[in-house]
Amino acid sequence: MKIKILLVITALACFMPALAEFEMVTLVKALETSPANIILPASVNGMVTYRPCAEKCDEKYERARLTADTNFTVEGKSVKYAELRKVHAEIRSSADSYALISVDVARITIT
Repeated sequence: MKIKILLVITALACFMPALAEFEMVTLVKALETSPANIILPASVNGMVTYRPCAEKCDEKYERARLTADTNFTVEGKSVKYAELRKVHAEIRSSADSYALISVDVARITIT
């Protein structure tokens, strides 16, 4: 039994330097915000300006670009950008609504 414990401790000691080299990298930042905290651009190739908080807040605005690859979803259904803008205008001041934004951190684009 003591030999098994010694082997496990030795194995862990050997792997610790290798484990220390791993780095956590955020690829996509997902956040929940209020539609009131989002300013949508006129077209799909514009910049979305948003505050990264779920309710009204004083956080600094952040920006990310929409692209042709950006997917828009309303109530679980895929929609075109024009439909998203229409729904956003309708629910912007509603306290019961929310928006989920996923940002590709490397490219600063909304996925």
